Parts: sequence; C-alpha cells; structure tokens
Amino acid sequence: MANIANGYLSINLDKNSELNKHKVYELVKHLENNNLFKYEGDCEVIFDEEAREINLDFTGKWSCDYCWDWINNQISDINNDEELSFESRMLLLNSEIIGGSYEYGTQYRDRIYKKNGSNKLEIYNHIKLESGWPEVLEIINAYDLKEYDSQIFDNSVEISLCEKSVDSKYLFKIVGGVGGFITLINKESNHIEFFCDMDSFTSKESIDEILKGLKSGDLVQEEKPEEWYGNGELIDDLIGNIDKFFELE
Repeated sequence: MANIANGYLSINLDKNSELNKHKVYELVKHLENNNLFKYEGDCEVIFDEEAREINLDFTGKWSCDYCWDWINNQISDINNDEELSFESRMLLLNSEIIGGSYEYGTQYRDRIYKKNGSNKLEIYNHIKLESGWPEVLEIINAYDLKEYDSQIFDNSVEISLCEKSVDSKYLFKIVGGVGGFITLINKESNHIEFFCDMDSFTSKESIDEILKGLKSGDLVQEEKPEEWYGNGELIDDLIGNIDKFFELE
C-alpha cells in the first residue's frame, strides 16, 4: 500500500458574482466522490453558504500532487481531461484557493495558492525538512539557550541545553511525542560528535563524561544520527510550519 498524504483546501468563491448553488453542490459532490481525493480515507467537504467557502480535508496517494494536477486540469486554458461542467469549472477558476498537503515525518510538506481568475495553482514546497540536527537547532535558535535551561518549542518538543563548552561543543537533550535523544554537537564544524536514543543512554549528561566514554570505549554510538527513527517527526514538529521555508516550485 502506498503512503497516505493529508491535504486541506479552502475554495473561496467569488463574492462579487451571483451564487449558483446548483453548480456549487455539483462541485462539492464531484470532490466528495473523486478517488484522487480519498486514497485509503474520506474526502470531507463542507460548504459554508454565508461565507461562500468550500472547505476540504482529504487524503492522497504518496502526496497530493494528483489532486493539484486535477484542479489544474479543470481550470487550464488547454482543458486537458476536464470532468466538470463549464459552470462548475468557472466556479473554480474565479475562486481564490488556499491549501496544502503533508505526510507527517517524511520530509514532505507543500502549500498551494491560486488567486481569483488565475488558471494555475502556485505550488510551494518545504525546502528544509531534510536538514540535519545542527542546522535545525540553528534555525530555531536553540544554541542561544542558557546552559542547563530548557525550552518548549512547537508541538511540545522540549529542548534542554545540558552543557556547553568553551570550544563550541553543545550537549542537547531533545524530547517530543515520538521519543527523544541526547546529542553532542560541535557548532564550529557543524559536526555531531555523539548521538544516542535517550532510552539507551547510560552515561552522565556531561560533555567530559561522553568524550571520556567514547575514548575509552565504555560509551558506544550504536546508530548514525540520520538513521534515528524519530528524526522526521521531530524535525517536522519544529520547523514544518515556518513560512519562509516554502519555496515556489
């Protein structure tokens, strides 16, 4: 089975033209029954007549690219594979469309936008979800924490600066809903000198103790930082919704 992506859309109908409710409900019904919008899930569509908004929560296969392609086909001047009536297509064309999709923890998020009258969606992809921990901690200013202090970041991820040294080594404990780990980072070189799942960590939370343990062989790094099971989820929690990291495709 393919991975399941979650998508959301807000279709803001043109408020300056007469509302053809029959064509709105035709569009709603087509979206609800469109298999591209309900892969291994449901497409939930709500029409708010007073606000002139159609709001969707839906699922896509692997990503929601097929859904964006479907919308583009309905509003394109080329009219490839259009499935809607002319009037329903005009509803989409003359609407402002805002939305996005993601699959939590897989380094994939996007956002889409279309202004009223435009015949193509603008697609913005997140460009930082594959970053390593030295860069992620830089992005959220975790290196500015005071020694021995903790801070709760987005989505209840707690980051503690256990210790820092005069030669730019930082020892962090990072805990979120998916789990946590201890890591020793050389900020000057952006190199991870030690990384360990919190449940497997047997040493003291001390830079000297970790370095001594590594040198003596009493402390062993059993997995590579990039292979830790919870990276995708925690990085998504911390930087997944930062606006400036979404770039136009």
